[in-house]
Amino acid sequence: MLSWSGTEQGLEISLENVKNTTGGVDVSFARELVDFATAATEFDTAALTAARNNLIDIAGLAVVIDASAVIANFEMMTRLADSTGARMQTELVQDRLAVATAMGVDKVISRR
Repeated sequence: MLSWSGTEQGLEISLENVKNTTGGVDVSFARELVDFATAATEFDTAALTAARNNLIDIAGLAVVIDASAVIANFEMMTRLADSTGARMQTELVQDRLAVATAMGVDKVISRR
């Protein structure tokens, strides 16, 4: 979705920059956004509350609402695909793994 969106807007998307919150990303609150997204996928309510409040302080409530909607949408899509028994073809899995590795999300542990 990210690469398609960038292409549609005439932007070059570097997946390496998505995981790089210390430079190369033109989002002043990138680190706080990553912290919030990470906390949202864990079972630590205190960490989620702290990350949410920090993101509100840095970027504002509207950003937190948008980020929450994106997180919820991705959670919903994953559960929907899982419930239908949908599986990606082997070659697609390999392609997606390259993207996941570039973004650093290949190290995220699934809650399944």
